[in-house]
Amino acid sequence: MRRYRKLIGELARFGSVGVLCVAVNIALYNLLRYGLEIESLTSNALAMVVSTSVGYVANRYWTFRESDESGVAREYVLFFVLNGVGFVITEAVLWLAHLAGFDGKWTSNGALLLGIGLATIFRYWGYKRWVFRERHTEEPVRVG
Repeated sequence: MRRYRKLIGELARFGSVGVLCVAVNIALYNLLRYGLEIESLTSNALAMVVSTSVGYVANRYWTFRESDESGVAREYVLFFVLNGVGFVITEAVLWLAHLAGFDGKWTSNGALLLGIGLATIFRYWGYKRWVFRERHTEEPVRVG
């Protein structure tokens, strides 16, 4: 039972960080795009780098705080790579929906949510597997 409580808490923290990162991304994108009048793709790229960095820090020191610390540089690079794969997953779902003719407001937003959901599952799994790995404690060797 303790294991499930830990998992539920971790998933809640992971979801909270995700919501925070989306808010940071949208706010920064709009500030850059409409406040400073920076081109759309540049604004999105800058907002993504900042929100992904916020996500790394929040996940490292809050969501997966009990994980093995294997080096910030290694974790940060892997974190960005996995976020890139998540982005591709979301784009692929949107592309498939477009090919299937689901271009209406509701259907395209549904496809976007599906893509984000699949990408989120992938990122959580990837973070646990490669970025924020569990600490392995050595079992004492019993003699006799």
